[in-house]
Amino acid sequence: MRRRQILTATAVGIGGLAGCTGGNNSGDSNGEDSPRVTTVETFYTTLFGDDDIDGANAMLHPDSEAPELKPADFEPFGGIEGISASVTSTEITEDGETTAEIHADVQYSTAIGTATDTDWFVLSQADGEWLVALWLPASERESLSDEEIAGAMEAAKSI
Repeated sequence: MRRRQILTATAVGIGGLAGCTGGNNSGDSNGEDSPRVTTVETFYTTLFGDDDIDGANAMLHPDSEAPELKPADFEPFGGIEGISASVTSTEITEDGETTAEIHADVQYSTAIGTATDTDWFVLSQADGEWLVALWLPASERESLSDEEIAGAMEAAKSI
């Protein structure tokens, strides 16, 4: 049950935006032209730039245990239209042939405030395309133990 909770870290994870501003960890980006980084950037553009929940769901790996995003996930922030996000930098921390871990510094803006956080992704290939196996926002990681985070990351990498 807890594993499913961890793997469902989605829009609810940005709840830490309530008026506080996180530190900006923008540093050197690597892999800027990488298809893996492009997947992460496209995820944010699709979800928060185009307000396209269905499009973001289409980017989830079919074997991921994370449930699809739904409009209700974004209601506390005035709906998906009330959130904007901009990737300020990325770092590929693990890069394999079929899986990758990417940390993305993201500036979130809502009616209740702005924050820059580092969100973690596990990407996995399906039919030659990089898809999101796990999206673990910083605010969600704060509520998890190191063991829970490691377990979720490893489970996503085994897809």
